[in-house]
Amino acid sequence: MDRGMVIFLGALLTFSSSWLGLIVFPYWQLGNEKPYQKGEGEDPYPRPLSGHELAGMKVYQHNGCMYCHTQQVRSARFGGWTDADGVERTGADIKRSYGLRRTVSRDYIYDNPTMLGTMRTGPDLANIGVRNPSDAWHHTHLLNPRSANAWSVMPSFPFFYTREKVTGARSDRALALGREWTVDPGYRWRPSDGEWADIVARRGPELVAQYAAGRAESIDLSTADGKKRLLEFWLTTPEEDYQVVPNADGDALVAYLLALRKAEVPLPEAKE
Repeated sequence: MDRGMVIFLGALLTFSSSWLGLIVFPYWQLGNEKPYQKGEGEDPYPRPLSGHELAGMKVYQHNGCMYCHTQQVRSARFGGWTDADGVERTGADIKRSYGLRRTVSRDYIYDNPTMLGTMRTGPDLANIGVRNPSDAWHHTHLLNPRSANAWSVMPSFPFFYTREKVTGARSDRALALGREWTVDPGYRWRPSDGEWADIVARRGPELVAQYAAGRAESIDLSTADGKKRLLEFWLTTPEEDYQVVPNADGDALVAYLLALRKAEVPLPEAKE
């Protein structure tokens, strides 16, 4: 008996049902979702990105940030952590302040593409705009993550910034970082022994006066320890003639990060 037609119909039914169940029905179900508005006069949630935020989403996407950072808060029933009494508990994402609740489909209705991420080499960013609303912190962290966390494995993004000579007053947009992070953006710079000896010979008394301002202790430049302490202090001070400012991509990416405020508004379907 020729079973070709039976196999064909079976395969057609299998693929058709899969297509209907995995594509058509979810599209119909989620495609009609609207922003949530609890009461009259309240802002709808979520809101679409615009301007710098939308441009920053493209920068985030093009630089592969979703390969190390997720944008999804897990349910309170998942994610283990141990409390002070040694008791195993769940809800690690909410414990870490990644969000006030689990994320649901409505959180992503304006995301295109939806960058849920696949692994957490770095922390979840679903609500980083709430968790860390400082644009200055995000800029210094992007220039060199080690300036914020010495143990960070995140790569530096110096191409989002420009090191330029200061003309007139220092720009309000200049990053507030010591010269160890700005002399060679993306790296942690230190002068060679010869360079430091030359700097001490030319500017020693001036730097000692800067160090002593507001301190009870003093520095003896005749000792190796004194020179080392002065070096550590000097590296934390800003460069006198140069500054590092964000370019358009850097500003856009930070605007996008500050706009990530998922899982903050209570939604009816997110109840557990």
